[in-house]
Amino acid sequence: MKLKFISIIACLLLCIGCNSQNEIKVLSPQEFATAIATDSNAIVLDVRQLKEFESGHLENAIQLNFLDKAVFEKGIKDLDKSKTYYLYCRSGRRSNSAALMMKKEGFKVFDLKGGILAWEKTGLPILR
Repeated sequence: MKLKFISIIACLLLCIGCNSQNEIKVLSPQEFATAIATDSNAIVLDVRQLKEFESGHLENAIQLNFLDKAVFEKGIKDLDKSKTYYLYCRSGRRSNSAALMMKKEGFKVFDLKGGILAWEKTGLPILR
């Protein structure tokens, strides 16, 4: 009985450890704004489509369409892994998926909670 209990606990701890490696640090709009303003290695990455980017984006953002997998995968190969990447999309779904992919490739990444919608709702500036 003890062996069975220990085995179950060990499996749970292993699962928790695996999941924590895949977690992305998600920042509120205020935290995100502060981080990109104070991090000298910050690169802001907009993972929306070009049309979305052109309708309004964060200052100094680089656009790299996550929905076009081939373009995105090629694009991240050209990025500097010594930099810190702050990702956002419309609502936070694409950017979180993109951040997970980039983290697996060895990038340091952060995600904007709620995407550009939350950013705008907070009253933070958008370039149009």
